[in-house]
Amino acid sequence: MPSFFRKIFRSYGIFVRESRFLKISLLIFALIWSGALIIFFADGYYRSKGWAGLVDSLYWAMVTVSTVGYGDIVPSSYISRIFTIIFILSGPILLSLITANIASIFVERKLKEGEGLEEIRDRNHVLLCGWNENAERILEGMFEKMERGLVVLINELERDEVQSILFHFKEFGLKFVRGDFIKADVLLRANVKGAKAAVILSDKSSPRYSIDKADERTVFAVMAIKSLNSKVRTCAELINPENREHLLRAGADEVIVRGETTGSMIANAVAFAGLGEMMRMLVNEEEGIRFWKIPVGSRYRGKSVGEVSRQLRGKYGALLIGIIQQVEYIRLEDILSEDMTAVDLFIKRKFEESGKDFFSEKKRFKYIINPSDDLILEKNSFLVVISHKRPTEVKIMDKIAINP
Repeated sequence: MPSFFRKIFRSYGIFVRESRFLKISLLIFALIWSGALIIFFADGYYRSKGWAGLVDSLYWAMVTVSTVGYGDIVPSSYISRIFTIIFILSGPILLSLITANIASIFVERKLKEGEGLEEIRDRNHVLLCGWNENAERILEGMFEKMERGLVVLINELERDEVQSILFHFKEFGLKFVRGDFIKADVLLRANVKGAKAAVILSDKSSPRYSIDKADERTVFAVMAIKSLNSKVRTCAELINPENREHLLRAGADEVIVRGETTGSMIANAVAFAGLGEMMRMLVNEEEGIRFWKIPVGSRYRGKSVGEVSRQLRGKYGALLIGIIQQVEYIRLEDILSEDMTAVDLFIKRKFEESGKDFFSEKKRFKYIINPSDDLILEKNSFLVVISHKRPTEVKIMDKIAINP
């Protein structure tokens, strides 16, 4: 559906949800129909014109209540003239009320949006929980990779700071929800159940918590998000690498430890002049170089890495640097016999009674850096390349959000 019509239906839905607007609209509707029926019967239109006279009566009622008054249809009986006086006096009042209500609904909605109190009704969006000095760069990278994706900020920044951020990214899809992102009501207001991904930063936006509590709050946030929507993909930032296991147990799909690569970059910079700067440029995607993930699919399945690497190099100028392979998880059915003997049924019942998830269906992956040229590409694999040009095989984010 075109975005123009989506906006119309969304605005209509806002009005319908407002009871005051609905009440006044019903009152005007009743007034118009009562006026039309009085003219229809009192002035004898039902005898002279039949049901076609009802159209003339409705036309008169609409023209009169809107204060246009063409004068081509006039009431002829005393009853209809008395009602016309009431009609002329009450019509403009009701119309002004409904106009004022429409304006107040829009103003109230804008105020709520500015304060981060508006409920998000969009779907397939990305939640950015928390805020720190790296957040703007993260947003820029996300919008570049997502194209037209919507991002919802959840933090406790001051109003002026939020307005500055929204203005800076005004050409992109960016909305704001104020509150503590570890609380369920705040996440629900951001429509976490309709989100496709969530990024949890080491938060510095809350005046109530110090940065020392950032990792603890990140773990709580992942647990809260996963409890409300287990399918949403989560990427979390940590300060202390010792908390990685806690975060993975909480259900995080990706964990990024701040400063984790610093030691390697410094060591390489000391040992090999210029290498540290080269690594920094790659990580920060400078000079127009970008990382891309390409699904193997039927086009490359069964081919060798060397052959595919040459194709990508010739077509996009892309350099293949790694492969992500999906590892099949073990299911309970895989360890039971096909005929389901009494022993198998006993084992299955005991696993179910334990209430624990011993056979998680969460996707696991194997990462291969600098694969050999003779490696044959398999299904459920992804190629990681760097290039200036975006390969056409790269899927947009809303289709690969559940993948790494």
